[in-house]
Amino acid sequence: MKDDEWAEIIRSAKQDDEDGVWIWTCPECDEYSVEMGERFEHGEVVEYTLMCLSCGAKVVAPA
Repeated sequence: MKDDEWAEIIRSAKQDDEDGVWIWTCPECDEYSVEMGERFEHGEVVEYTLMCLSCGAKVVAPA
């Protein structure tokens, strides 16, 4: 897994406070199909999940 590239996507996701759908290029397969999900507890984002819809690569990071 290409940790540096995933880390950059995670940083980008955390810094972006706008609503909407954001899709990134997958570090594993180079397809433009990484989507982000957020897990909430008590109205606060506590975790981000980034998953490639093409190859299934996935990372989970705390908020």
